[in-house]
Amino acid sequence: MYCKKIKLQDFRNIENEEIEFSDGINVIYGENAQGKTNILEAIYIFARGKSFRAFKDKETVAFNKSCAYAVLEFDKSGKETTLGVEIPKYQTKRFYRNKVKVSKTSEIIGEFRSVLFCPSHLGIIKDSPSVRRKFIDVAISQLRPIYIKMLTQYNSVVESRNAILKMEPQEREKFLDMLEVYSGELAYLCADIALMRIDYIKKLDSWVRIFFEEMTKGREKPKITYETNAQENDFETRELLKNKYFDLLKNNLEREFKYGATLFGIHKDDLKIELNGKDSRFYSSQGQQRSLALAMKMAEGEISREYSGEYPVFLFDDVLSELDDTRKQYILANISKRQVIITACDKSGFDKTEVANFIEIRNGALFKGEEIEKSENDENIDIEAENEDEDIPYEYDPDDIGSIDDE
Repeated sequence: MYCKKIKLQDFRNIENEEIEFSDGINVIYGENAQGKTNILEAIYIFARGKSFRAFKDKETVAFNKSCAYAVLEFDKSGKETTLGVEIPKYQTKRFYRNKVKVSKTSEIIGEFRSVLFCPSHLGIIKDSPSVRRKFIDVAISQLRPIYIKMLTQYNSVVESRNAILKMEPQEREKFLDMLEVYSGELAYLCADIALMRIDYIKKLDSWVRIFFEEMTKGREKPKITYETNAQENDFETRELLKNKYFDLLKNNLEREFKYGATLFGIHKDDLKIELNGKDSRFYSSQGQQRSLALAMKMAEGEISREYSGEYPVFLFDDVLSELDDTRKQYILANISKRQVIITACDKSGFDKTEVANFIEIRNGALFKGEEIEKSENDENIDIEAENEDEDIPYEYDPDDIGSIDDE
């Protein structure tokens, strides 16, 4: 899989540009605040369904503009596909596949896959459990779109269950039967989601060991496991795991009434990341933690390749400047046969790399020589179907990806 080009209009500071990529290493460079990360942000929207930077969609719309547009053309298994997104400032965004509007964001998740690595990911080891859950949820969602549906259902049931738990004792008496129904629904969803997470984490652990041992020449050994309230023998079957979660929810109601919240479930789980048998959150240096984060991102790409037969697109947002020379060179030496789009302040540091494409950005526009190339015409990007009269109902799931307390 590789991204061929992206067209952007009124997307943050990018007025109207078409940017082409090679199927190898692409370096988008320029001074700070010129729009480099905006390009990666637009590409990543098609992988995850939303920005990795904006809290609200309207933040991506250029100042004094009413709507932002983006169109991504990419090759998937030898077949060219086009995805488009229209982001109105005061309405819900709309996605298109080959110029045909889709009814839900979740319908395009998995069409285009990418691995994003940005400076904030370097803190994944020491950050809160919600950050590690989000890493797993986003990765699995691109491979198995049904996972998004299950997370959305899970979040909805937790919200409904919490509403009862928050009630005054006299009021909630008449909702106790419904509370048990919600507990049963959560137990099934917990079992399904946890089993998918565990399957992914086993693969992640295997690949992280390979990459980390390469980086350290076998001196250090990492281990990644799933931390949950369930015991190892509970994972033998889906039914056993469901019963475990149901018992936890049923037998701890008094405690949950006290806090007014669901205290057990997959929204409380975590990844335990160890290095040489010790918890890396507390006993690893910053350099070791960064190496683990790097290995996890490289592993994410390998698992995606195993699942689909081809690598996803790797997006590195100014992350090389945050790494020391050893880790930087490790990345550059291990990204062959993959499409990589990297942002950087300048071209230095890529002299020894077979870079296929340098892209300079100045003030939100492509820069070549002394002139800034603009699109041949300033017409709006055509992302809609030819028959604009055909109205397809559109629905967006606000919790399309991510754990209950992610954002």
